[in-house]
Amino acid sequence: MIISPVTYDYYEISFILIVAAFSIPISRKASMVYIPVLIVMGLIFGPLLGFINHSFAIYMLSSFATIGVGMLGLVIILYYESHNFSPRILKKYFTKIAALDTIGMVVTAVGAGIFFSLLTGAPFIVGFIFGSIISPTDPASLIPTFKKLNIRDDISGTLIGESLFNDPLGIILLSLGIGILAPNVSYSSFFTLLTSHVGLIMGFGSFLILEIAIPAAIGIALGFAIIFLNKYFNFESLLVALTLGIVLFEFTSLEALGITPFPAIISTGAIIGNYSDKSIFWNRETNFNENLSFMAQSIIFILLGSILTRTQIFNYIVLGFVISLIVIFLIRPIAVFISIGLANMGKNVIKFDNRTKAFMSLVGPRGVVPVVLSTVPFVIGETNHIQILIEYGTIIYASVSFVVLISIILQTVYVPYVGKLLLGERKY
Repeated sequence: MIISPVTYDYYEISFILIVAAFSIPISRKASMVYIPVLIVMGLIFGPLLGFINHSFAIYMLSSFATIGVGMLGLVIILYYESHNFSPRILKKYFTKIAALDTIGMVVTAVGAGIFFSLLTGAPFIVGFIFGSIISPTDPASLIPTFKKLNIRDDISGTLIGESLFNDPLGIILLSLGIGILAPNVSYSSFFTLLTSHVGLIMGFGSFLILEIAIPAAIGIALGFAIIFLNKYFNFESLLVALTLGIVLFEFTSLEALGITPFPAIISTGAIIGNYSDKSIFWNRETNFNENLSFMAQSIIFILLGSILTRTQIFNYIVLGFVISLIVIFLIRPIAVFISIGLANMGKNVIKFDNRTKAFMSLVGPRGVVPVVLSTVPFVIGETNHIQILIEYGTIIYASVSFVVLISIILQTVYVPYVGKLLLGERKY
């Protein structure tokens, strides 16, 4: 019997969902969070056994329905998880979150770029592109880890706040790197146009406002609009359809305009989570999105484990491990200590001690956004015949994949022990 490609794709999707279901009992038996279990299962059933095809995993993660399961799943995850994000935490630790999302990310991009260039022989600007791609941290990994471990609100709020809002700056830094290397390509055309008219610093600031402040304002307005509409029309059980439809609409609309949609989605979720009444229908909406978010996480992390081929693993495993360990244990701590240290210098701010900073410096897994962005340099190189991006594009992609996989597996495993060591039993 000949199996059509479409049928085969659905077999793979069904297989991924079945494998994901087994992650919970396995993680429960192993007394660990389920994320590394999902990734290891992806590695086993992907490159090692071949049940999940590499090309299918890449397609599902980055190209399914044009945007990919990675981005679509991240929309669902961020919308649900932001229900529990308190505006009070954001206001209280705003300076630290802002420092991590600006100074910390620039330090990460430059530091990781230097080491990437030294290890591969690439020009620094190519290294900077790599550093920009791996600079955002991943809320999809942090949030379930912190939930299971009951991390202090000040620490978890700061780190989750950092991860929720740092994707736009990662995209800006990538646009800057590509704009310097290839100013005529369409990927960074708007950023290049803006900086050419108002200068690099003003252009950088204006682009940051466009990518964060404007979407956040739109998300806040939509969040309150949903609450008002429900009070007036009372959507009852179809409240789930209304909220999910509006969230997907704002994601699609902002993506079409070339603006990062995540601040809008986070703002909408936070407004609904904090200001809606706690009726049975809102509780159903929350429970539905919780289950949908968990399913999205399961699919994403299994696919992350499946994206590398055996050839890529053998060719880049040494480079991948070395650059991953440098990013996790050297670059991230430097970035955190510099940014939090500067944030602590302000008047009337709550200061973090060195033990807290040390814990925060060892927590910062990378995730879906870096994987999606890692394909950009090679695609731009192929499309525009830029030889240097074609040459180093595969290395960037493979290195980013290793950083994502190793950072998630290591940090979800060692965070409980590091928390007890640095924060103590009671505080942790």
